[in-house]
Amino acid sequence: MSIRVGVFLTLVMVLAGAAAAYLLWFSYGMSVGLQVLATLLIALAGEHYVSGQGYYHYTPKNGIFIGRVPLWIPFMWVVVVQLTFLLPLSLGVSSPGIPIAAGLLGLGADMTLIEPILCRTRQLWNWTPVKRGYFSFVPPGLNRLIAPFGNYFVWFLFPLLMGLFLQTSHLVLS
Repeated sequence: MSIRVGVFLTLVMVLAGAAAAYLLWFSYGMSVGLQVLATLLIALAGEHYVSGQGYYHYTPKNGIFIGRVPLWIPFMWVVVVQLTFLLPLSLGVSSPGIPIAAGLLGLGADMTLIEPILCRTRQLWNWTPVKRGYFSFVPPGLNRLIAPFGNYFVWFLFPLLMGLFLQTSHLVLS
């Protein structure tokens, strides 16, 4: 069963990432390919390193792994990075605001979809428990966050930086 989950999630993420890249290609050309490659490499290396530090671990439900990282995870990063950039672009957000909007959308996606559904409900990864929670200053009844603050910060920062990378590389290559 776990191999089927891994293959399914990989196919979904590759197809969604390819669709988003195709749409971005019309505005950013070859820079999209560079962004995809950079996102895949950084996501794979970062996930492998951070999961090796013991903060969280991926469960066998993910099926296919590259080292400690499920095959589909770097492709999920591509999907999030590109869709969070594509949405404000399609809504007419001005160029300097798109990476900031992408970061906010990435943070929102992690807080409302990725951690609650893939981590808590589907249990595709588990965070290492911390005594009194990650946010001990928040009353236990209000502390509904699944992951530590650093995780949410990365989900804001990475789409923002990759959006800036896409815009900058497009200017350089044009």
